[in-house]
Amino acid sequence: MKRILFNRKFGLLDAVLNRHKTQTRRICLDQINPTANKPKWHIGEVVAISQPYKDILSYAYCGKYELDKLTHTKGWSNAMFTKADLMPHHIEITGIKIERLQDIDDESCMKEGIGKYFLGFDSPHTDCMGFTYSFDDSGKYKYPNAKQAFVALIYKLLGKCIWESNPFMFVYEFELLNQ
Repeated sequence: MKRILFNRKFGLLDAVLNRHKTQTRRICLDQINPTANKPKWHIGEVVAISQPYKDILSYAYCGKYELDKLTHTKGWSNAMFTKADLMPHHIEITGIKIERLQDIDDESCMKEGIGKYFLGFDSPHTDCMGFTYSFDDSGKYKYPNAKQAFVALIYKLLGKCIWESNPFMFVYEFELLNQ
């Protein structure tokens, strides 16, 4: 089984586990001939969501592996070094396409984990709404539309020049299978 990583710092892992994020983009390696790229995952494939071992111990899911051995591995605190068969959460790939980064629409921004926030719960006015990619209570990361929030997130994840370079991206739709 293959693995997939979702950024935790900006709330993307939580967005997947809370079913707010159902789409992810990954850069195509061949930007000259994008149709020559092979997707990393395929429709119908079940993929393990990588998390550090220290975060999943409460699941008592580790089976044949002894916990004391896991605490001395790189995977204890880094999801990049974990084994797929030890991960408790999985997604199924339900769709794949290739498109330019800047071709994203508002609906896809929301599927990427962008969410709405309201300035006041007592206000019936829609103009009190904004968009964010981080649902902490800090008040940071608030934008007037979904696309601006997505662009800000992409800058944080992939660097400032990524939006302007407008690369071809694999767009993977997925569904969380278990929680």
